[in-house]
Amino acid sequence: MFNNKYIYSFALLILLPFLLIYIIFISIKKDDFNFIKNRLGILNKINNTNNICIHCTSLGEVNGAKELIKEIIKNNNVLISTNTNSGKIRACELFPDLDVVYFPLDYKFIVSNWLKSLKIKSMIVYETEIWPNFYKICGYENIKLCIVNARIQKNLHKKKFVKKIYAEALENCQFILCKSNYEKKKYLKLGINEKNIFSIGNLKYAYKPQVIKEEDQKRKSTEFSNTKNFFLMASTHDPDEKNFLQAIQELLINEISVVIAPRHIERSKKIANMFRDIGISVHFLSNASKNYVLGEWSINAVLIIDTFGDLSKFYSNARYVYVGGGYSRRGVQNIIEPSIYGKPILVGPNIDNFYEEIMSLKEQDGITVIEDVASISTKESIVKHIREFRNLNDETLIKRGDVAKEHSLKFKNIVEKYVEFLKQKKVIS
Repeated sequence: MFNNKYIYSFALLILLPFLLIYIIFISIKKDDFNFIKNRLGILNKINNTNNICIHCTSLGEVNGAKELIKEIIKNNNVLISTNTNSGKIRACELFPDLDVVYFPLDYKFIVSNWLKSLKIKSMIVYETEIWPNFYKICGYENIKLCIVNARIQKNLHKKKFVKKIYAEALENCQFILCKSNYEKKKYLKLGINEKNIFSIGNLKYAYKPQVIKEEDQKRKSTEFSNTKNFFLMASTHDPDEKNFLQAIQELLINEISVVIAPRHIERSKKIANMFRDIGISVHFLSNASKNYVLGEWSINAVLIIDTFGDLSKFYSNARYVYVGGGYSRRGVQNIIEPSIYGKPILVGPNIDNFYEEIMSLKEQDGITVIEDVASISTKESIVKHIREFRNLNDETLIKRGDVAKEHSLKFKNIVEKYVEFLKQKKVIS
């Protein structure tokens, strides 16, 4: 144990100059000097007396925890911490009356000062972000520490050094509430005490589709989801677009337009250049004016969603949806949102992030996994599946979408289950 602590502390020491340069750069770039202050443990302008901190790594986690936070704040004083500027902006949009701060760097003196300033009694971490020093100091200070919607990297237990560091840190968690039994088994492989680990379910099932007002639906020049004949690629990662290139060309030839929402919008220009190099027209959602006519991009062109918060507007009228990440190391992104909209879904082979959810849907023919096949290339396999989807009639597509929707709605009370558990264990009031 001593060696592991020493190695981790030494690594932090080596990284410190680079981390300082990074946080200074981000503070200047985003014009938010609270980023450097908070990350170094300096907190000011805390408006409320808070007893609970809910940590959401970034924008995606803030969105995922939204419904849980709404329930907890009914009877508790809560602040939100995040690691990123986009996460903070989103948290402030959703919860303007709450304090939102940046999470501290994992140095003992920084963490101690950060926690001392907040004087919180409970710390709830959404999904899994394990910082050894932070977790240990929470333990020293008798702060109740709980991970919700917990998931963990596949095969982490095989990395001996990381396993020992994480296992020691996780001993300071009162409870680890996993999003599935599949994730619970991965935690158990780390050697965590089973009595502290529970499988509650995936909080992302609490997602509520965006309601578009009737008058907005009638404004066809400003609403971007009026066409019902497009293929939506949601939350894509490199190399999703490259792998789908031939399939996209075929869709456009057959007058089925394509909408792409990169998980990281800074990739938008690179994606656009790739298509333009082979003669495919590209439009950016950010360039759309109030007089933008949907038909301008609906045939033989790709629309790239390069703005935050607009992906959900396109789920309702997509013909079918590919959820990205399945060809990346990161793994498939959130399949629950499109399922709740009742959309037929395709994903790539790396499904570990949503393994149990996807396998349950697959058994009911509610999702299609594009498996790796030794006899054909990845691109050929994708083309084969897209052709099959393109040839399906409306009735079959609707049926597949309904299966996905009905399955997801079975878990619509998931937030209540989490809140009840946290109340029983006195993590929240």
